Amino acid sequence: MSLKRYQQIRRYIHFVDNNETNSDPYFKIRPFAERIRQNCLKVEEETRFSIDEMVIPYKGTKAGKKRQYNPQKPRKWGFKNLVRAGASGLIYDFFLYAGHESFENCPFTDEEESLGWGGKAVIRLCKTIKKKPCVVYFDNFFSSLELIYYLRNSYGIFSLGTIRQNRLRNAANKLKTDKNLKKEGRGAFSQTVCNKTKLSVVKWNDNKCVVLASSYTDAYPKTKVRRYCKVKKQRIDVDYPNLVKHYNAHMGGVDLADMLIALYRTEMKSRRWYLSIFSQLLDICVNNGWLLYRRDMKRKGVVKHKALKEFRIEIFKALQQKGKHVDVLSVPDVKAKEKITKPKRSRPIDDVRFDAIDHFPEHGKEYGRCAYCKKGFTTVHCLKCKVRLCFVKDRNCHFNYHHDRK
Repeated sequence: MSLKRYQQIRRYIHFVDNNETNSDPYFKIRPFAERIRQNCLKVEEETRFSIDEMVIPYKGTKAGKKRQYNPQKPRKWGFKNLVRAGASGLIYDFFLYAGHESFENCPFTDEEESLGWGGKAVIRLCKTIKKKPCVVYFDNFFSSLELIYYLRNSYGIFSLGTIRQNRLRNAANKLKTDKNLKKEGRGAFSQTVCNKTKLSVVKWNDNKCVVLASSYTDAYPKTKVRRYCKVKKQRIDVDYPNLVKHYNAHMGGVDLADMLIALYRTEMKSRRWYLSIFSQLLDICVNNGWLLYRRDMKRKGVVKHKALKEFRIEIFKALQQKGKHVDVLSVPDVKAKEKITKPKRSRPIDDVRFDAIDHFPEHGKEYGRCAYCKKGFTTVHCLKCKVRLCFVKDRNCHFNYHHDRK
């Protein structure tokens, strides 16, 4: 495809009638985004999910307040996409961030409203989970003790996440201080458990102190993990609480999906802000397809499978050739006076002859006259039409017989 042809196609990509107005901030891309979301919801789910934000890169100024700035991200400017993904990187649900307008079409109870924006985001993404019981992991932006308790009792969903010190309520008084844990050394931890609410809170000293809360596991059984010691200048074994082990093993689903998209990102530079979202959703579809293909290969016991780059190239080739017809005029035809215009044998009706379905040539035992040209003799016949047709170096009567050149 030439550059001008590509630019012309991109110019006319629209998803809604631009003459209509709507209060939805993502009105321009909403039909397409919702269609992709519904397809993601149809995927066979895992039992462990992570919830996190995914940044869709966009540095333009046409998006208004929809564009966000986060200095801690590799791509600092862009749209926020809140995602629920499996540990494998498969994306199952998502919604685009639009401030308080993000939940306009999602009803919440009074108790859910009290959980704040982060809690409501988790609940919105958890409402579409079909396979329960399951476990959901999230970071300290979303988590609170009230949210973890509510997910278990109201939805039957276990959860685990890092949590901020100011959200610990009375549990903060029952944990050791950061200063005392650092004195005990790397790997030291402190735990408190509430049997009434079935919650556990663990503070663990690694590079710095981190606090985690869960509704299904605690610090035990603890294991060992290798860490580098600056004093001894070598890697040593330190205590590794079971709760932290679960979090590190399953929290990276959204980050893995983001990494796969970044490997071969479909760049679409344009003044129209919604094309950036469009290209990101395309990449989500491709990566989900590759991860599903890899899952199926694993179930079949196939060890070797296509790499993501090879998978994307195959999609390109399939889209390029799918539904594409061969130019009839590109295949040379015999002269009009050499064609059989008044056949003596019966021929299939035109609806069957020109339907382009299953007209395969095959070598037969009997040698006879071609049904298309006057001078040809052949053993090749059409499996469907049951007539002999030339298929030699100078003539392709088999092709010409099944294509109407009028």
